[in-house]
Amino acid sequence: MVWSCELDDLGLKFGTDKASNYHDYLNFYQRYFAPIRRDRIRLLEIGVFGGASLAVWEEYFPNGTIIGADIDPSTVRFARSRVMIEILDQSNLEHLVRLGVKHGPFDVIIEDGSHFWEHQTTSFKTLFPFVKDGGIYIVEDLQTNFGAMAAGYRGVASISCVEYLKRLVDLRVAHEQIDISAVEDAFLRTYGRAVHAITFYRHACLIEKSLPRAAEPLLAEPYVAVGEDPVPLLLLAHIGVSGDQVSRQGCIRSAIADRRIQGFSLHAPPAAAAGILYRARLADGGWTDWVRNGEFAGTRGKNADLTGFAVRLDGASRENFAVDMIGEFAGAAELVEAHQGEDCVSFTAGGALSGMQVILREKEAKKLCR
Repeated sequence: MVWSCELDDLGLKFGTDKASNYHDYLNFYQRYFAPIRRDRIRLLEIGVFGGASLAVWEEYFPNGTIIGADIDPSTVRFARSRVMIEILDQSNLEHLVRLGVKHGPFDVIIEDGSHFWEHQTTSFKTLFPFVKDGGIYIVEDLQTNFGAMAAGYRGVASISCVEYLKRLVDLRVAHEQIDISAVEDAFLRTYGRAVHAITFYRHACLIEKSLPRAAEPLLAEPYVAVGEDPVPLLLLAHIGVSGDQVSRQGCIRSAIADRRIQGFSLHAPPAAAAGILYRARLADGGWTDWVRNGEFAGTRGKNADLTGFAVRLDGASRENFAVDMIGEFAGAAELVEAHQGEDCVSFTAGGALSGMQVILREKEAKKLCR
């Protein structure tokens, strides 16, 4: 007896091949779709065909907006109040980008189009940026990448979509072992750390996009309060194993002993952004070059902890603002304080950086001149 769920019941009702009498996708999707069923989601499906699956999504997501995209102009007949149809060629990048800009971002994208390898990969690389943080992208009918079906669906592609997805798997699994900055493919370099999970199913693959990491429980409060009128400063730090963390208070601290800061970037407000520079002290004692607002200093994916950092201000920013630094280092009982341009390094040689705070203040003279 085939186990049935509500979503699958709708699939059988409307006659989609996603139901348990064929691909059996819907029993798989149920666990992901059930928590968002009543939400005002936006779901995009590439490939309309007979409209059966659109009817499933329309009924299953009563508050959702459903967008179907197909190359066949006759599919416009499936448009209804909550179902929109877009006519496009999924091999055309401009068509896909226009689709994403017009209707995105999406909570769910389901690619069920031509099944050609190139089209599967191109659609994924182009539309995944339009998936919301925490959203889902699904590639269906991946069996066309194998066996006797491969000859009919290979097209002009040099590798199959499954092979491309395996490259993404490598970056997800070997998070600390692969130097992502050395990856040539821009999509993989961008999203190799922005995928929460990749799940392969029979004939399909589901990719979950990560939620942004911001002040997780392992991150404590700032070491020093920045006053009643602080200058906002966003700090992004890459912590070993945990990945990128973000704090809008300019302070990130790791409470887990073997997870240290391996790189960081600062994002100052426009008034100070042009003049803020910073660098990182690497595990071997060498320093990176000075970089400017928004640029990354240090490493990702090399499992190399920082042993210090420095921040300074130039030009008008130095006249209007002051900057202070606080560092916490493994094996050191006391915090290290530093100021404009000074090196914030451990009193203990080689101590790994486990926490940092950068405090940007407007100078008192400037406040009085307001």
